[in-house]
Amino acid sequence: MAKPNVVSKQELIEAAKQCIVEQGLEKLTLKMVAERIGVTQGTVYYHFQTKDRLMLDVVKDVCERSWNEFSALQTKEFVVSEALGAAKERGGPDSFFHRLFLSLVVFSLKHEETRKELGALISFENGVLADRLRHLAGAENPQPSSETSGSGDRPKTDPPNGETTRRGRQEAESGTDDADDRLMGMSFEVWAVVINAIFDGLAVQSLVSPALDGNKVFTELGRFFERLLREAKPE
Repeated sequence: MAKPNVVSKQELIEAAKQCIVEQGLEKLTLKMVAERIGVTQGTVYYHFQTKDRLMLDVVKDVCERSWNEFSALQTKEFVVSEALGAAKERGGPDSFFHRLFLSLVVFSLKHEETRKELGALISFENGVLADRLRHLAGAENPQPSSETSGSGDRPKTDPPNGETTRRGRQEAESGTDDADDRLMGMSFEVWAVVINAIFDGLAVQSLVSPALDGNKVFTELGRFFERLLREAKPE
């Protein structure tokens, strides 16, 4: 079969994302993607062969974009208001990202490889957030590890700053309590998990409850986190 040159693989992935958000995963087919972008079904089949292969490539694309976005936080000053603004935009009722992400989460419940990809993404996000919180609170901030998966810049299941995550696990297992690595009695790793869960939970509520006042919620969350970090900083 001659290689189709009328459309790129990335363009097909973007078309698939739109189909998932608009029609749902259950209805997604290679034919639907082909019709969406205006090519033959054979063109889509050439790149993906099966719906499962297409879905995995969509998941990897979403993860790589998020890894790049969160990696940028490791090299720039982290501001609470900016972070909350980005989370609010990402989790709004019209948010493309969370509609797609939640669809992929449901899909991953029956697909192990997809679940691993999404799990690696969440672990990475938690790790970056923990380091940023530690920095803002004035605690020791170890340099993130440069570990990658060996294919591009994507991290292993442990995030690039996995040393801090491993340290948090070791502390939890040993029962040690390093006061210099805790915020109001809770480790930065646990704070990161909780904050990430708050954002994802708000995204779900925003999608299913039009009555949710997102502006009020994120404004008050901002006040809470600013006060929390201010009171935690050493004199």
